[in-house]
Amino acid sequence: MILSLALVLAVGAACRSGESGRSLDRSGATGGGAVDSVLPIPELLARFRAATPDTPATLTGGETSPERLARALLVALTQRDTLAVRALAVSRGEFAWLYYPHSKFTAPPYELGPQLVWIPLVAASDKGAGRLLERYGGRTLRFEAITCPDSASTEGPNTIVAGCRVRFAVGDSAARELRLFSSLLSRDGHYKFLTYTNDL
Repeated sequence: MILSLALVLAVGAACRSGESGRSLDRSGATGGGAVDSVLPIPELLARFRAATPDTPATLTGGETSPERLARALLVALTQRDTLAVRALAVSRGEFAWLYYPHSKFTAPPYELGPQLVWIPLVAASDKGAGRLLERYGGRTLRFEAITCPDSASTEGPNTIVAGCRVRFAVGDSAARELRLFSSLLSRDGHYKFLTYTNDL
């Protein structure tokens, strides 16, 4: 589940330590009391993974194209299916094993431990998903189109697509075009939402 990268970068700027090649992790991997310790990224990642129950090798529960993913989201909202909405977004395990190790946050100048990326990402994404369910949950939504920028960010085997807009209609009303999510994560031909941060 998942935040706008701008928010992650803001957190990173505030929390990143001054030592090259090291990060400041202010929260325990298990979510316990505060821990102020400077540790290298590999150690922080190992601790984060140790507190993560699943070890996925591929993205699961998403779709094979941005269009199919956007359609699936509208169906889940129409059915007011909170679990389905969550399943379309990157899980903690997928973040730990598939996204974060290849992200810009593992090296300077954006270096930031996985816990400090994941926590605000989940908070912002959950907030966005809540707004979607509050505004459109239980209403009949008709998909028309999705438009995404031609540019995308490549990080190892991952492709990050930001700035997509979905054109859809609510019931019999005129179609509208909104940013229903902040970015998509694509890997091996599979797509999931990286974060539900949106225009609502």
